[in-house]
This record gives sequence, structure tokens and C-alpha cells, in this order.
Amino acid sequence: MAQVESTEQRVIDGARRAIASGGWQSATLTRIAGESGVSRMTLHRRGLGRDEIFALLARDYEDAFRAALWPSVMGRGTGAERLEAMLVAVCEVTEDHLSFLAALDEEADRRFFHDAADEVRSREGYINPIERLLSDGIADGSIRSVEVEQTATVIVNAVDRTYRHLRRAHDWDAERSRAALIDLILRGLLPDRSAH
Repeated sequence: MAQVESTEQRVIDGARRAIASGGWQSATLTRIAGESGVSRMTLHRRGLGRDEIFALLARDYEDAFRAALWPSVMGRGTGAERLEAMLVAVCEVTEDHLSFLAALDEEADRRFFHDAADEVRSREGYINPIERLLSDGIADGSIRSVEVEQTATVIVNAVDRTYRHLRRAHDWDAERSRAALIDLILRGLLPDRSAH
């Protein structure tokens, strides 16, 4: 049994490397086998096609995600301190599994928003208007001082991806999804009134 687990882990690690170097579409079984240090026949004998390998990657991510959360839940400190530690842990797990999570994104979405040829269009249509509003808010005192370009990029990604996830994976209605996101993001940008 230990040999099966060892082979599975090698395939998971190899698949992650294959995806990281060329995306899921180019992660053929031959390439995954090569990155894993096993033959295609080994994958075949173990019943590991692309769908099964994708499922292994998903399980590996879910296991790591759950394991990363519990130390914060059970740890010491205030709720805010433990929440911050949990958010850091979520970012670290996401980073460790970035190639798999990138494979979840649709290829068309990736090409449209991030290809070098479309970078100007993407900034003009998505980032620049938010930068303008942030700058206006900082100038009139309704938004705390933030690094504008970085914050605009975070907002675009946090709202778009989280909104889609809430609507599709959690089946929240549009109003609930929108209200929860906007409330959370705006509260993070408001100036600290207690300092006055």
C-alpha cells in the first residue's frame, strides 16, 4: 500500500510541475509521466488518466487547505489575530497549489485578461477606473491611504472571482453575493475614524 501512495504522490508532484510549466492543456499524460518519473504504462495500469490525475490534484489541495486552517482555529490569540493567521495560511496553501488552481481557470479567460497583447486593454477596462476612484477617495478623505495600483488589482480579482464562486459553488443569489463582497471590501478601505 505504501508503494501506491508513493506513486500517487509522485504523480501529483509531477502533474503540478507539468501544469506549472505549460498549463493544463499541455499537461499530456506523456508529460505528466515524464515529470513524475514513471512510465505512461504505469499511469495506465493504475487507472490514472487526465481526469483521475485532476481528481488527485483536487484532493491534495483540499487536504492541504483543511490542514492549514485548523491551527488558526485552535490557536491562541484574539479572534482577529487568529483570523489573520488563517488568511495567511490560505494564501500559503493557494501559493503551494497555484499550478492546480490555475488549471481550474478557463483558458479563454486567461488569454483575454492576461496575454501581453491585451494587457493595455485589460488595464484600461478594469484597473484604471478603480485606480481613479481610489485616488479620488484618498483625495477627499473618504478612503484611507493605500497603494492605488496594487489595491485596484486586488479589488478586481477579489470581487470578480469571489462573486463567481459564491454564485456558482454556493448558489447564493446575486443580491446576497454582491452585498457581502461590497461590504467587506469597502470596510477594508474606509479610514479609521477611531483615530480622530
